Amino acid sequence: MNRSKWAEKKAYQLIEKLNINDYPINVESISISLNISVVQQPFENNAISGLLYRDGQNVVIGVNSSHPPTRKRFTIAHEIGHFTMHEGNKLHVDNDANFRVNFRLTDNTNSQDTQEIEANAFAAALLMPEDLIKKAISELEYNIDLSSDHDEHIDKLAKLFEVSKQALLIRLGKLGLMS
Repeated sequence: MNRSKWAEKKAYQLIEKLNINDYPINVESISISLNISVVQQPFENNAISGLLYRDGQNVVIGVNSSHPPTRKRFTIAHEIGHFTMHEGNKLHVDNDANFRVNFRLTDNTNSQDTQEIEANAFAAALLMPEDLIKKAISELEYNIDLSSDHDEHIDKLAKLFEVSKQALLIRLGKLGLMS
């Protein structure tokens, strides 16, 4: 199993454990369930998206409050991914470059890139689980043109899941729901 699929599986296990069956996924509630505090504040360097801090029993996710709501949700889900999958680091800081790491693994990726790929895949699966995406598409009273990223209904689907259009399009592509 490749690392992205493994990360998606970890997200689905968490969704099942917490009995989540509707969208949009409430990442703040998930954080509370995991005893993780979420603190939003502006970071001096706006390139920092978020961080995960562990100190014994205390775990804190820091989120850049100046980012758009969809970005903050992805950041929280991403940091939950690091918490779930990557033990050991007391402090993990994510900047814009970390979030731009592609979901693909290549032979020359280092372990840090691998962790970022996994955290991104986890976040995407947590915020946009395949079964809920398919459920939402089937419940909509109109057909979504999944072959076009210009379809206004794609915007509606992104709003339903409270994610960016870009994140939704990447997820739909990964799920094979777009050509």
